[in-house]
Amino acid sequence: MLSIALPACYLSGIADPQAHLRNLPVGLVLTPQEPGGTSGAAEALAEGIRTGADPDKIDVTTMTATEMSARFADDEIYGAVVIPADFERSLSSLTSNDAIVRPVVTVRTNAGEGSLAVGLVSGNLGPVLAAAQRTLGDRLRAAAGTGLTPAQSLVLQEPFTVSTMPDQPLPAESGYGLTPFYLALVAILIGFIGASTIHPSLDAAIGFAPSELGPLTSRRPYQWAGRVTTLLAKFAVLTGVAPVAAALLQLVATTVIGVPVSHPVELWLLLTATIIAVGVGTLSVFAAFGSPGALINTFFFVALSLASGPTVPVEALPGWLRSLNTVTAMNPVLDGVRAILFFDARGAAGLSHAWIRLGIGAAAGAALGLLAAWLYDRNPRLTRHPLPSTPADAPAPVPVPQT
Repeated sequence: MLSIALPACYLSGIADPQAHLRNLPVGLVLTPQEPGGTSGAAEALAEGIRTGADPDKIDVTTMTATEMSARFADDEIYGAVVIPADFERSLSSLTSNDAIVRPVVTVRTNAGEGSLAVGLVSGNLGPVLAAAQRTLGDRLRAAAGTGLTPAQSLVLQEPFTVSTMPDQPLPAESGYGLTPFYLALVAILIGFIGASTIHPSLDAAIGFAPSELGPLTSRRPYQWAGRVTTLLAKFAVLTGVAPVAAALLQLVATTVIGVPVSHPVELWLLLTATIIAVGVGTLSVFAAFGSPGALINTFFFVALSLASGPTVPVEALPGWLRSLNTVTAMNPVLDGVRAILFFDARGAAGLSHAWIRLGIGAAAGAALGLLAAWLYDRNPRLTRHPLPSTPADAPAPVPVPQT
């Protein structure tokens, strides 16, 4: 089953993002034009962009420059086309005797979303702008008639140039926008692996399960403890070590590797919360399902988290993978880390959403785990005591010789 499920999850999202692209949000800024230019050309270009973009793949929204800056800051758009204020005035120089000044239309990209998102913006807007160039050039040639020089006719084949640039350049050591993904991934793995280590270690500490170290096996005298008590103890251990683990993770990332972090406290708190939320969910699955919980946890916290498109825009995922974003831990954590590293720790950029999702996930996981443990404790047949007796009258267990 894993040989079928894992490649289906991983490869479906990354194989062809363009084919699955739906409603990628992009801005269109038509700056008020300076006087003395080719009247109506800027509006004609804007209309050409709106009508030329595939409405199923690109969601073009007209906005002001101020609105564009705010939406970039809140990580709400992947890119924007900016028609400058001197567009019409520069165009008029192409058909006059003045020095030719070709206007520049800028495509601004959201570098914080990663290189794949930037590629989708450029790849989808490029053909639209090329078609708009040809349409505008034909219009200008028709308006000028036969009075154009050969040089002017040549220039009007591409009456404006297109410049692509990030709205806010990423700092150094940002991995082309992938640093948040790896930080989020490591935090999730620490929570998952840490909880998977705490679970058998505490069971061995109370004598419920043997402790093995290579060929050596030992078992402590059994101390009866209910499932709820044991699970709460595991939660406590996890909560105690999570802040230390998060601090060490951040220390290596910032000090050893050099990842720039302008909001270290916010990042440490979010990484700590991630480790706790994932660890609580992992321990709860073990409490509910026992040994099969290892496979369930691996599939949910590792396989599905990576398959839900952390490096691919949600708008470019297949529909069934897109729906995983509502249940997996990766995307809210990634949004939160990205907001801290690239968007000034703004709540609207994904940080608030990350805290809400982590809180809901941790609370739901803890509630389900405790409910399962409580139900098992109420049934004497499901007691964790190794002997088939109720906890109240269970005889002392026979010590197992250590080897």
